[in-house]
Amino acid sequence: MAEPRENNPVADQTGKLCATRQQGNVWFLAGGFGSSKISRRCEIPAGKSIFFPVVNMMYYPAAEHNGFSCANAIRLAAYNNGRAVDLFVEIDGVAVKDVIRFRARTSKCFNILERVDPAFEPYNAYPSASDGFWIGLKPLAPGPHHIKFGGRYNRSSSAFGKMVQDIDYDITVK
Repeated sequence: MAEPRENNPVADQTGKLCATRQQGNVWFLAGGFGSSKISRRCEIPAGKSIFFPVVNMMYYPAAEHNGFSCANAIRLAAYNNGRAVDLFVEIDGVAVKDVIRFRARTSKCFNILERVDPAFEPYNAYPSASDGFWIGLKPLAPGPHHIKFGGRYNRSSSAFGKMVQDIDYDITVK
């Protein structure tokens, strides 16, 4: 959320924005907005752990001070994740088993727009919440790797109930 859409790694279809705002010992691989089928190429420095969303939802108010409580934000972020199906993660062709066990949920709310550049005039988006399935990997060996992840929601609702994610990365660790 800290990047405008044209510079946002989540909206990137090729991987050209893979290194945007990467810092520290963990490299974040972006998912996609809404239903997405994306293939990206990405170069990652050796020694970096990797972290990515299999599927996830977030809720934040559309306008400042809209009357939503933190409890409501947490409930809305979790709305579809109880019906997530077909979750998958493959690392170099090897499937991760029982991906559903990697669900992580917000326990405290936050302002998702807190780090947005003030030039874009972000509003106070508290309470924001997140709920989803996340994977963390130890650093991969130098060389080429393939990571594929995604899943879908099985809920007939207008709130992303039929969302499908299928994200594919060809990674070179250097």
